[in-house]
Amino acid sequence: MLWTLVLALMAFIALGMPIAFSMGLAAVVALAIDGTVPLIVLPQKMYSSLDSFPLLAIPLFILAGSVMNVGGITGSLIGLSRVLVGHLKGGLGHVTVLTNVLFSTISGSAAASAAAVGSMLIPEMKKDGYKPEDAAVINAAAAILGPVIPPSVVMVIYGAMTGLSIGTLLLAGIGPGILIALILMCAVWLMSRASDLKIYPRATLAEARKAFVEAVPALIMPGIIVGGIVSGLFTATEAGVIAVAYGMIYALASRRTSLSGLMKQITEATVVSSSIMIILGGAALFGWIVARQGVPVMIADWLQAMTASPAIVMVLILAVLLIVGIFIEPIPALVMLVPVFQPIAAAYGFDPYHFAMVMTFGLLLGSLTPPVAVLVLITCKIARVDVNRANRPLVPMFLCMVAALVLIAYIPWISLVGPKLLD
Repeated sequence: MLWTLVLALMAFIALGMPIAFSMGLAAVVALAIDGTVPLIVLPQKMYSSLDSFPLLAIPLFILAGSVMNVGGITGSLIGLSRVLVGHLKGGLGHVTVLTNVLFSTISGSAAASAAAVGSMLIPEMKKDGYKPEDAAVINAAAAILGPVIPPSVVMVIYGAMTGLSIGTLLLAGIGPGILIALILMCAVWLMSRASDLKIYPRATLAEARKAFVEAVPALIMPGIIVGGIVSGLFTATEAGVIAVAYGMIYALASRRTSLSGLMKQITEATVVSSSIMIILGGAALFGWIVARQGVPVMIADWLQAMTASPAIVMVLILAVLLIVGIFIEPIPALVMLVPVFQPIAAAYGFDPYHFAMVMTFGLLLGSLTPPVAVLVLITCKIARVDVNRANRPLVPMFLCMVAALVLIAYIPWISLVGPKLLD
């Protein structure tokens, strides 16, 4: 059954079928050929995998980010970032990274960050002397911070799958998010040394105060979400409801949208959330068969027979994450691999929250690499540049991100410092 499942998945992907349907239909084919399990089990498994109260937080977080964005929040975050780092060598490149850090505390989505921040900053970066492909790559790499820094849609999914505390998972993203941002800013500085780029004058105290005051409404939201979850005042799903209410009040109070505009955002958030749920359902069927065939136990036995070194096992896991991420989008890949790798991580003594960050960031890097490269495709479209031209600046940027992944994998403190600070 396992070989049938894998071959069917590869065949459907080769035909260009969306990954969610590829995984779901591969499960149907595998069970139909095997014949030992009735097909009626599949819809039951799909429904039960989605019948989860924590997963309700996903559409709520997506909607909260959308309504905050239409309220003009991106512009205020860019303004704050410009007064803080615009005077550094690389100018708007550093502003892009910091804006993505701030925007990530609202959106929780890499694609949303790439589209929202990129649409405003990429044209400005081109005016300031950045090559279009360089601007696109910097924005794409920085957008990965969306699912890393809390709140994160991916962390909600991971917590729902494993039973780990969603609040602790969100806190675990703080350290890696800061590290990734610092490495990206170093990469921007190195990239900008050979270019004649505009550097903004250092902001005055009055300008900094004004920018901070304008950004305060945006900075309050992550405090509400993460603070409420960690303190136990409400669950992740209830935090999503509060975030949506806050976002709608802010959007209407700022008078940058209307009730009809909010209805449009609700419709768009529904469509995006539905697509995620379809992916989760298809991936759950695939993962159920993989687990039923005993793949996690087989791999764990094989690894333990080959080596007892956690360091070597981590190298092998990182290699698998990077390879799988090239071909499969992060969310379905996560749903497929977590049931396989979580028992292995426990067997080798890896902290579950540290390992969650390793898995999440390792698979997210696939969003930068062809043929998936979703984030690069989004930012290249905004920059109006052929995606093939982005390959040259993408290679060193990707290597910097891999270096960040290695540091996160081998220094657990980076992921655990957030939970320990609020322990």
